[in-house]
Amino acid sequence: MKTIQEIIDYDLLAPVSNFNRRELVSSTGAAYTDREGNEYIDLNEMCIVLGQKNQGFSSAMKQALDGFTNHKTGFSSAKEDLYRCLDKTTKGNFKAVHLMTSGSEAIEWAVTLAKKMTGRSEIISFWNSIHGRTYLSRSMSGLPRRKAGLGALPPGVVLTPYPRCAHCEQKEKCTGGCYPCLEFTKQQYRYGTAQDGACVIIEPFQGACIDIPEPGYFQALYKWAKEQGMLFILDENQSCCGRAGDYYNFERLGIVPDILVLGKGLGNGFHISAILLKELPEKEVLPSLAGGVGDDTLCCAAAAQVFHQLEDGLLEHINKVGAVMKESLLPLKNSDRVLDVRTIGLAGAIEYKKADDCTAVYKALSSEGFFVGHVENCITLKPPYVITADQLQRFAQAVIRITDQL
Repeated sequence: MKTIQEIIDYDLLAPVSNFNRRELVSSTGAAYTDREGNEYIDLNEMCIVLGQKNQGFSSAMKQALDGFTNHKTGFSSAKEDLYRCLDKTTKGNFKAVHLMTSGSEAIEWAVTLAKKMTGRSEIISFWNSIHGRTYLSRSMSGLPRRKAGLGALPPGVVLTPYPRCAHCEQKEKCTGGCYPCLEFTKQQYRYGTAQDGACVIIEPFQGACIDIPEPGYFQALYKWAKEQGMLFILDENQSCCGRAGDYYNFERLGIVPDILVLGKGLGNGFHISAILLKELPEKEVLPSLAGGVGDDTLCCAAAAQVFHQLEDGLLEHINKVGAVMKESLLPLKNSDRVLDVRTIGLAGAIEYKKADDCTAVYKALSSEGFFVGHVENCITLKPPYVITADQLQRFAQAVIRITDQL
């Protein structure tokens, strides 16, 4: 029989993964307890957004399991419920929805449909973006590790700067609707492409390091994309369903995308994603979308339950505790070790000036029982929506103390 370590090593990604051997024995909400009674607070959960042992979610899934788990009519009551939730929360801005199993798959189909609907071939995407792990979606992602050494990218993918304002030497010029990074994109499109753009694909805030553009940027980008005849795809895989304090980000940005992409927290851990279309493609395009198990009854029930809980007070809770997270982290802005602190709803990042400082803080937080993300020079925060104000304040006190001791 294999040892525990041999079983861990059996995982293909073991050499690059941080498998944690803490013996966790119980969990509720955003808190975990190990065998010795030590408590851990989760601030790094993109998918199981309703937290551990969510009774409403458990009841909904048991009810779904007791029904038809493979509905032969093609339209289960759970799917109907989810469609009604999507239509209501998007305020009828979209004419159709299509369900899939992963964010990568949804991105692939969003871009494929944009090409079909426009008859054009080029894709405008952004540095440091995360759009998936399949061939086309990783090629559109702006993270070098997603692409390096994996061969030639597909033709037509054009990568351009995302407005990472903390790193921008020209951010003081962002006045009167002028954005230097957008001007670069316009010139990149003019001189570095065949000017055959099918779509712009962009995250409302970047999931990698929680970079948040200045107000007005998205309206300006959207206006330019439409002037060029491109469709506008908003990748809300990481930001949808409450993460930023809204059902979706597009209303906060003052735009309605041509295609809205949803995933991650949509199914509270179940594998479901979606694309919503503002206008319908030609009927001849549709058969290529058929097949797969994106509308599985259990996944639809899971996603519908996320919306029901958001409507029943969870969205209000997100905004309240999101304000607590923002306020409690403000003292870090005064640290000479910190470059920037960014929050939006229940997503945030503490960016350090030096990589060694960030690594030291990450290790200290881990040893004190806080699960956080660590990307580049950033401590990233994406807690489950049920996290409490007290848990967030305890984290803030710890990270401020650790940073002051560097």
